[in-house]
Amino acid sequence: MSERYDLPGGVGAPRAWGRTLLVWGLPLAAWLALIVGWLVFAGNGGETAEAPETPAPAEQPAQPAQPARPETPAQPETPAQPEKPAPAPGSTAPYDFQGAASALGLPKEALCGTGILVDPTTRKVLWAKHADKAVPVASMTKMMTLLLTEEAIAAGKVGRDTVIQVTVEAYKIGGAQVWLDPRESFPLSELEKTIAIKSANDSAYLVGEYLGGGSMAAFVAAMNARAKQLGMTHTRFYDAHGLGDDQGHDNLSSAHDMVILAEQLLKYPEVMRLAATRTDTFRNGKLDLKNHNNLVFNQVPGVDGLKTGFTNKAGFCVTVTCERGGRRLIGCVTGFKSHRDRDAFCKALLDWGYKQ
Repeated sequence: MSERYDLPGGVGAPRAWGRTLLVWGLPLAAWLALIVGWLVFAGNGGETAEAPETPAPAEQPAQPAQPARPETPAQPETPAQPEKPAPAPGSTAPYDFQGAASALGLPKEALCGTGILVDPTTRKVLWAKHADKAVPVASMTKMMTLLLTEEAIAAGKVGRDTVIQVTVEAYKIGGAQVWLDPRESFPLSELEKTIAIKSANDSAYLVGEYLGGGSMAAFVAAMNARAKQLGMTHTRFYDAHGLGDDQGHDNLSSAHDMVILAEQLLKYPEVMRLAATRTDTFRNGKLDLKNHNNLVFNQVPGVDGLKTGFTNKAGFCVTVTCERGGRRLIGCVTGFKSHRDRDAFCKALLDWGYKQ
């Protein structure tokens, strides 16, 4: 029989409380830990814990501030340059009258109405007498007719072999002529020959009429327009030959303007060949042609053209071209009472000019 021993008071109670705590405390602690863990999880919203942040790289030391570049000062606007007018077709530099002689004391000089002598290479005027005075120029008009003819050929508008039928209007033209007949037709080259050598008025009219599309008025307008382009400021044409029109108007020009025109014709070898031709024939040898320019007949060395003129109003005139030793001179004189005086003065003038 087992004995039961009563323990003294106070002895053994803590041991019972400890046992009780051990029995119940551990489960309660476990539940408490579980509840606290759940509350923590719920407080994080269920998100997985973030990975630790990668430490930011050390900042680079700040670079010293670059000084601000000074602004380039705005360039002032270049003022617009006025447009230069386009040069006139075939125009050349103007002639320089500075230093030009006015009185040479040459034979027959006093008989000259107007005149000029120029060096086209240097653009110098060697001698001048009323060179810009507009006067009747008679058949020197045909120089413009020849120029427009050559320019039409160069442009392909006509050919030297273009055949032109003689018109009644051309047939009626008087003065120096080759007696064209409306029953005839000729190549342009043959008509041009009679204009340059014989100074045929009827041929000049016919060619002008043809180039004007059947209208002489249209051709005269083209003559004046071309003169303006070339700077022939003292020139006015009324016909293609130089006899004057039906209203009594004479073609007017100046010696200065005539050398401007002559310089253009120097560009066309065929005109210069014809201008230097002493004699030829027309109508298959039936009509002789003799050059009206006596200066080409070995009277003055180097003369190779260009065109004479005569009417009662104009007197005896000539535009002359000459080349000696590779040097070119161009001259024009008007108003002589005879061709002998005109030619004698031109010879003396050219001889003087080549000494300058």
